Amino acid sequence: MVSGTRARLTVQDYLDIPEEDEKRYELIGGELYMAPAPTWEHQESIGNLVSMLRDFVRANGLGRVVASPIDVFLSDTDVFQPDIVFISNDRLHIIHSDGLHGAPDLVIEMLSPSTEQRDLTLKRERYEMFGVGEYWLADTVAKTITVLRARDGTFEQVGVFVEETTVETPLLPGLRAQVSEVFDYYVPSQ
Repeated sequence: MVSGTRARLTVQDYLDIPEEDEKRYELIGGELYMAPAPTWEHQESIGNLVSMLRDFVRANGLGRVVASPIDVFLSDTDVFQPDIVFISNDRLHIIHSDGLHGAPDLVIEMLSPSTEQRDLTLKRERYEMFGVGEYWLADTVAKTITVLRARDGTFEQVGVFVEETTVETPLLPGLRAQVSEVFDYYVPSQ
């Protein structure tokens, strides 16, 4: 008898992907997803936000900020590569040489046409399930940052921050990230 179900992949299957395969993958619920290379605007916005966060976190001794690619191992069937993560001093123990083993305090994803649906659904559900404290969804087209904060095990939308506003979070007391600075990037000619 032939089964219509596919075998769920594990962390070991993910780790067995040959190093010469330079594509970016994530393992979500035992299924392997590939992400194409991000756009210029995506990368510029990540760079801007990482600079802001890293400078603030270092100056205040709050933990660590890192940009993708970094593996975040959440379960035996879930390995993500978020665009940006923040790990507080209290959770530095999740940092290992091969990536993070556990949920970061803050995960930020820049929305891309090819990954937006996963970011808004599958990844959101998994980040919520595994205890991410905050999940930011940055949109380079709308130039907004949507902030979701965990409360009693589920994400609540704190707000959608537009260009002329600042994002603040209790995870990083005193941070005032200007949304317009996040999306201040060079526009390539078409």
